[in-house]
Amino acid sequence: MNINNLMQQAQRMQKEYQKKLNEFEQKEFEYDYSNGTVIVKISGALKIVKLTINKNLIDPEDAITLEEMVSEAINNAIELVNDQKNSLLPTPNGMF
Repeated sequence: MNINNLMQQAQRMQKEYQKKLNEFEQKEFEYDYSNGTVIVKISGALKIVKLTINKNLIDPEDAITLEEMVSEAINNAIELVNDQKNSLLPTPNGMF
């Protein structure tokens, strides 16, 4: 295989990856923290689309617990999306 063929193959792979990445960023993912306690809907571009909090958690006397749960739910949702995004990367043998 000559260098020109390798360059063309690399360019094709880059275009294919970019297309998959653009499609991925448009997708929406839903993360359910603790059986509906907090539900985070997040895009592949890591933008929060919707946040749903179980009304039973809203206690004016204990805002800290709610804040911690929401933060953890959002961080877990981001981790979920990043894991799926990383699966788009080419494997060592050059295949997607």
